Amino acid sequence: MREVIVEERRRSYGYMLWFLPFIVSLVLGLFKIDNTFWYKSATLAYALSSVIYISLVFFRDKTIQWIATASLTIGLSLNLTGMVRRTMQTYELGVPHPPWSNLFEALTFWSFVVGVIYLIIERKYHIKLLGALAVPVIFGLSAFAQLYASKEIVPLMPALRSYWLYLHVVTAFTGYAGFTVGFGGAVLYLLKERFPKLPLPSLELLDEITYKSIVIVFPVWTASIILGAAWANEAWGGYWSWDPKETWSLIVWLFFGAYLHARQMLGWKGKRTAWLVVFGFITVLICFFAINLFFPGMHSYATD
Repeated sequence: MREVIVEERRRSYGYMLWFLPFIVSLVLGLFKIDNTFWYKSATLAYALSSVIYISLVFFRDKTIQWIATASLTIGLSLNLTGMVRRTMQTYELGVPHPPWSNLFEALTFWSFVVGVIYLIIERKYHIKLLGALAVPVIFGLSAFAQLYASKEIVPLMPALRSYWLYLHVVTAFTGYAGFTVGFGGAVLYLLKERFPKLPLPSLELLDEITYKSIVIVFPVWTASIILGAAWANEAWGGYWSWDPKETWSLIVWLFFGAYLHARQMLGWKGKRTAWLVVFGFITVLICFFAINLFFPGMHSYATD
């Protein structure tokens, strides 16, 4: 009985230590340091974390594993600090809005959500090697924001000055993040299937992680589309206008819906469903990058 109590205490302390850096981030965000400093620091931390996680493919040392998780947690904490500080600065400038209204903010928010979901999976399954793929993606999103997106804080266009911005965008990027983690699991599955001797988790575990990542966020993505339609009706007078973003959001929904249908109704598993997830993630990239950056439409405010 005493051993059980000690174990429960260790777990509670572990959860406290896990949340402590994010609590510190909320406090640091109140200091008057420009948000770009925190975002740049987060990008550097992601770069270091990517190198450490990739090194785990070759070195299985527990100390390196701990440093990998710690470096990613620091990067996410710095990212969160930047988000908090940027929100405070929008209020100081008289144009208050959450930190996910333009391309720079969207990319950094996406990288943050991917990192949080990955850490939850890492803690649940005690799997580190998924980070060798997930963390470089996080770094890539953050680096793209730093190099190619405008960091200027500007007033929101009238259609975005709505409470729908909080609901629709958060659900959308939770979906983006979940699909990203699922993509990472699918790629590792295909690598493990092609090269069985690679020091990766079992095929069954990778398949489970991929499936659970998608089955959890698919309803969230569905909610995002519904919320977006309600917002569009309020802002533009119609629920659906076949805007390029709307169309490709529906394509993403149909693709991953087909994936879930194939698993549940047709009994597909393994290599076939892994490839479905890979091709599905391509539709996600088109939905965000290609549509926001190159196609004119009512969602073109995401470009700079």
